[in-house]
Amino acid sequence: NISDNISIGSAVNVLFRNKLTIGYVESITKNVSYNGKINNIKSICESESISSDVWKIIKWMSNYYITPLGLCIKSAVPSLNSNDVNPQKQVFIKMNNNNQSIIKNHKLSKNQQLVVDELITANQPLPIKHFKPLISNIYSVIKRLYELEIISKIYIDKDYNTSSKYDSTLNLSKAQQKVYNQIEPYINQNKYKGFLIHGIPGSGKTEIYIKLAHRVINKGKNVIILIPEIILTTQMKDRFLKYFGNMVAVWHSKMTASEKRYTLQKIKNGDYKIIIGARSSIFSSISNIGLIVIDEEQDSSYKQESPKPYYNARDVGFMRALHAKCPIVLTSATPSLESYYNSIMDKLTLIELNKTYYKSQPPLIHVVNMLDHFSDDGQQTIISPLLLEKIKDTISNNGQCIILNNRRGYATSVFSKSTNNPISCDYCDVPMSYHKSTNSLLCHYCDSVKKKDQILNQNQSNEIILNGYGTEKIQEILQKLFPDISIARLDSDTLRKKDTLKSILSNFKDGKTKILIGTQMLSKGLDFDNVQLVGVINADYGMFTPDFRSGEKTFQIISQVIGRSGRREEQGLAIIQTYNPDNPSLVNAITSNSKTFYASTLSERNELSYPPFTRLCRITFSGPNLEKVQNISNQVTNTFKQSNQFKVLGPSEAPIPKIRNQWRINSLIIANKKNPLAIQQFFDLKIGTDKIDKAYNNVSIKLDIDPMSML
Repeated sequence: NISDNISIGSAVNVLFRNKLTIGYVESITKNVSYNGKINNIKSICESESISSDVWKIIKWMSNYYITPLGLCIKSAVPSLNSNDVNPQKQVFIKMNNNNQSIIKNHKLSKNQQLVVDELITANQPLPIKHFKPLISNIYSVIKRLYELEIISKIYIDKDYNTSSKYDSTLNLSKAQQKVYNQIEPYINQNKYKGFLIHGIPGSGKTEIYIKLAHRVINKGKNVIILIPEIILTTQMKDRFLKYFGNMVAVWHSKMTASEKRYTLQKIKNGDYKIIIGARSSIFSSISNIGLIVIDEEQDSSYKQESPKPYYNARDVGFMRALHAKCPIVLTSATPSLESYYNSIMDKLTLIELNKTYYKSQPPLIHVVNMLDHFSDDGQQTIISPLLLEKIKDTISNNGQCIILNNRRGYATSVFSKSTNNPISCDYCDVPMSYHKSTNSLLCHYCDSVKKKDQILNQNQSNEIILNGYGTEKIQEILQKLFPDISIARLDSDTLRKKDTLKSILSNFKDGKTKILIGTQMLSKGLDFDNVQLVGVINADYGMFTPDFRSGEKTFQIISQVIGRSGRREEQGLAIIQTYNPDNPSLVNAITSNSKTFYASTLSERNELSYPPFTRLCRITFSGPNLEKVQNISNQVTNTFKQSNQFKVLGPSEAPIPKIRNQWRINSLIIANKKNPLAIQQFFDLKIGTDKIDKAYNNVSIKLDIDPMSML
């Protein structure tokens, strides 16, 4: 009987509009209030069913982020709808036995002999890709050896982690061991507890949770480790493979459907015990969790900005740890104000790590006031003489440099002399950036493109001025100054291809690339041994955005990027270029004065009743007709204003008034900390969630609970 095997969260095949469709069981009841015809469940779809602990998280998300259950399921359950059912096979070749006589009877070509010698030396099957660097026409060579029956082919499932050797010894320093000892009892007792490890860059936070993961796995339980950027998965995975071999799986959005399916199967079989990945990994189907780690917990990438649900994986992590009865460990060199505040309020246990793991001194820091560096014709200097001199010194000293510039592209805007304005996107209210590699103007909000040549036809060639500078321009300047040096660029433009990231990072790690230029993704937790210099081209990007978190973000990026320099025995150097050397967030980052930064920022937030002292919801109204958007925004916001339980700001034009031809108006609803669901319940009761499920009068209403960005 099917019904005996059905539980809440089961995926079932049902007929819907005469098509077999997967549905999820939300609740089970004896009595039915529906009078129409009810179709029977055809069968249970085991592979798609949701475990009870993940189901609890999905239900919580649906309530907290006011999102239909279906969309929460879609977000949490990986979409594997592709025809690519078989995991990819990798072709290995091996020597046939008793083939010595065959080899003697045939005169082998030089390349054929090379393949045979390699196989005899290895004394085990080798993948075809092993031979690709050695022989250009490898496939025809193998085809011939196969016809002669000297070798045979084997097809092996392409296991994405092939290493099985690993090292289980890891010695912690005294300071690290102390942190470990505070967390370990909660693993042993299966108890929920939140920890925040606030450790300076290079203090060895990763080693602590590798050691904790050992303890968890020895207890027969599993581990989820969240990292903010896909860019960090490779590095983190390599560190874990060293200690756990092929118990480690990686999970992120760039994986193919077959890679995901393969990984899920291995999780189900219990082969994988550690999942490392970006935010969606928090929904991993791995059961029996003994530890959750959120690395770089302050990072805004943990917040999903689109599509619904607009969840924060860090907060979902707390719910998951609560249900799993296990500790959750947040780590950061620059914790978010929310987490720092929670540690003051004893919701989290704060553990400080103030010593670096290696005996290196903290980097020397020079601040360059760029107002002193205008050239005679009034042009701004992009790279200061001091930074140039130090890049030269570092390269001659055989060191490496990281250069941060938090804008991609070549020029941040293109100015038209005829209109006296920057050239804006046709669909958004923002200037377009010029990208030299594609010779086009790109909108960084909707990705629309204008070819530069068309613009020049509309204006005379001397009519446009390139303004500002992005990573492309910095790379061009440095490549001209250092023509013989390998320089790479890391930003979302260069990461469009799947394997680019791997090659950029491995070339930098091996020392082939001397200078790595990139956007803020460079500041996040990457660890390279030989970086002697970090340069920040413009520390002011983002400092003055109309967002109450802009100071916090500046503090975090600058502190993090300084920490990328001098990671081992050597003392590093950081050069920060700015037009605002007295900005308090910048000064605190440069002097590593986190206590002052947190104290002053918390008192500011308290005064303005912003998080972490309150709960915040940003409602964004958008639509093609500005008048309608204004009307609806007034209606909804006034409903909140009439209630005395909220402080309401708005409605007012969003900082970017138009994106993708949609006019945008924001309202902020600020609620008391006590009831986490006050805003959600009020909206449901007084306005109705049907208004946000689809456009209401052609106006979309987006409710973002705990927003990370105000733009």
